Amino acid sequence: MSDLGVVNSKDYDIKVLDLINSGGQTVDLRKIFLEMQIYQDIYASVMSGNISINDGHDIFSNFYLCGNEYLQINIDKPTLDKPLEKIFRIYKTTSRTPSSDSGQIFILHFCSEEMIHSASKLVSKGYKSQKTSDIIQDIIFKELNVDNSKIGIIESTSGIYDLVVPGYRPIEAIQWVASRSYDASNKYCYFFYENRDGYNFRSYNSLIKQAPYKTLKYEVKTIDQDPALNKDSIDKFTILNDFDIINSLTNGSFASRLLTIDLFDQSFEFKNYSLQDIEAAKNLLNEYKPVNGLQNSDNRSLMQSYDSYFLTYVKQTDNSSNRENELSKWLMQRTLQMSLMHNFKIKITIPGDIFLKAGDIVEYQFPKFEAGSKQGKTLDEYRTGKYLVSSINHKFTNGDQSNFESVLELVSDSVSKQIPGAKEGLNKIVKKVQ
Repeated sequence: MSDLGVVNSKDYDIKVLDLINSGGQTVDLRKIFLEMQIYQDIYASVMSGNISINDGHDIFSNFYLCGNEYLQINIDKPTLDKPLEKIFRIYKTTSRTPSSDSGQIFILHFCSEEMIHSASKLVSKGYKSQKTSDIIQDIIFKELNVDNSKIGIIESTSGIYDLVVPGYRPIEAIQWVASRSYDASNKYCYFFYENRDGYNFRSYNSLIKQAPYKTLKYEVKTIDQDPALNKDSIDKFTILNDFDIINSLTNGSFASRLLTIDLFDQSFEFKNYSLQDIEAAKNLLNEYKPVNGLQNSDNRSLMQSYDSYFLTYVKQTDNSSNRENELSKWLMQRTLQMSLMHNFKIKITIPGDIFLKAGDIVEYQFPKFEAGSKQGKTLDEYRTGKYLVSSINHKFTNGDQSNFESVLELVSDSVSKQIPGAKEGLNKIVKKVQ
């Protein structure tokens, strides 16, 4: 840690790290914590984390820890003055073991208070002629009792719904309603999540339209580099997922089809969805889809294989009284986009950036796996581009080797350079060889 400015790119400054018990007593953990991790994830409704404690004063007995405690934090990078400030709720402990005759080590797990409150109640409530964004705000403020200061961005949606929340916990109800959301401005695939800005309800389409927060690069570090200037340099990365055609087909990443049957007027309708349409509407993170138009033996490309993901929906009443689900406007689009956005997934570790958060966009200069030159690594023109930060783990270690790292999971649904077209009639050539 440093109070004199950034000496190292992994410096951090903890101004407050207090454990507060239900009796109002406080203990400062700054000198006795070993490691702390704080998680943000667009798939998780709340922030969470854990902290490892080296305890020589029996905090468990003296503070009668029982799961009704709070952790107050104020953490920043030296000189940045953009701290992460929050009060978490302790909800469990693990790995409690003796470290000496008079000491112990244990891990406290924490989360946002709203998760505890959500686990303690159910919502059984009807909503008539309302937008999903209005329903979600009603649950946030009236069922979870979230203060307005904890709200980040709540986007408005289209469509008038008649919905009955069937006894879900508040956070479950919000996620259930969010999955049915769409907007007339070609937005769908909504997420409800908490990051350092507060609680957010945002569409994938609006997330990817954000300007990149920063540019990240992987480079060979030299001893003459100033450590304080390495803040945007990737320490290590792992490719978690690359193309998987079979998985993408069966999960509807490239194409899908919805059959709607109306029992009231005894009619049916097919509606096809395709990655080509998403690309044409410019609803990809980068410019081009991550596959070309190679045709299979039936002379169809992957984007024309609509039956690869097929769903049937039976309407029970006429359209005038059934406003619960306008499936054609959100169901298959969400399915396609949720699968597609993990077409390419990487995990990277960078010097800690307390301001970086889940839901941000970063520009990633993806290197080719070949020897670099004096000018640095050659970049992969297809994979270099914009990525969505789907999750981030801010990891702080204490002691002689104290440092702050941010571990990110980045996802992308597209490539920055168009993949070369497939040879016409190649499937016939392959068939002859076989």
